[in-house]
Amino acid sequence: MQEEDEKSILKDLADQETKGYIRYYCPEFKPEYGTYEIKTHPPHKSNSWKMNMLRRTREQELREESMQAARLKCHESANEFAKCSYDNPFKETSVCKEKFKEMKKCFVQEIDIELDKRRRDVNRNNEWWWTNIYDKNGEIGTQAIEPPITYVEVVVDWCFWVKDKINYVLGRETD
Repeated sequence: MQEEDEKSILKDLADQETKGYIRYYCPEFKPEYGTYEIKTHPPHKSNSWKMNMLRRTREQELREESMQAARLKCHESANEFAKCSYDNPFKETSVCKEKFKEMKKCFVQEIDIELDKRRRDVNRNNEWWWTNIYDKNGEIGTQAIEPPITYVEVVVDWCFWVKDKINYVLGRETD
């Protein structure tokens, strides 16, 4: 990414009040996967619908910011894929498949890393309904306990397993 592009992106982000946190969380736009340990997961459901609404909206805000930061951090793999698809306009699905998988892997991992950083920021997320499940070291309280696996989750996992087997028999790639 050229310096002018980075400056224009940062200027646009600084104009928006909620997006100013990106530079705080990632001072360098380099992928961190493999060097960062993710310690948090999305909030578990509670018995209070109000608390679920609050946590879900906060999680969505953090996810949107994480996606922007991941796009900035994975610019190299995205540019490689864009160049490959530009050079091979009629064969991009077969020629650029590996570059797409690499870009997708980078985005998914970087979104998870950035989301973990934002969940653990207790200075920003100082509401009681957030600080009773996350602190700066990771998950605490009922959030740290793995929820029991329900019957519905078992059935859904089984359906995905069957779908993968059918795709394998038919010769389709799963991804």
